[in-house]
Amino acid sequence: MNDNTLYPLTYDTPTPAYLPFPRFLVALEISNDARLLYALLFDRANLSRENGYLEPDGTVRLYFTVEEAKNKLRLSRQVATRAFQELEACGLIVRKKQGLGRPAKITLNIPVAEKKGGHTNDR
Repeated sequence: MNDNTLYPLTYDTPTPAYLPFPRFLVALEISNDARLLYALLFDRANLSRENGYLEPDGTVRLYFTVEEAKNKLRLSRQVATRAFQELEACGLIVRKKQGLGRPAKITLNIPVAEKKGGHTNDR
């Protein structure tokens, strides 16, 4: 933060831009880097959905490279790659390589309980 002026959160304080962070991520045994990467991917997927970027079957697919993750999360390439691998290993994302230096298509998955109920009340 360049500006060191901080204000308390009040009723009328403007909300800064934020990432949606699905609660189910907290309980998963994955690294915080993988959790944050999923939040970035989830945010990008919601933007793609709002803009109508859907596959013919209705699935939202997005493009997010290791290089983008590295830069946005301020991680090394190795750590960003490991975060992608963790998300793939637990089934939260599916990456489909396109070859010829083109970015992989990513499908974001959400656990069934989250999809049905929208959210849980485990605050």
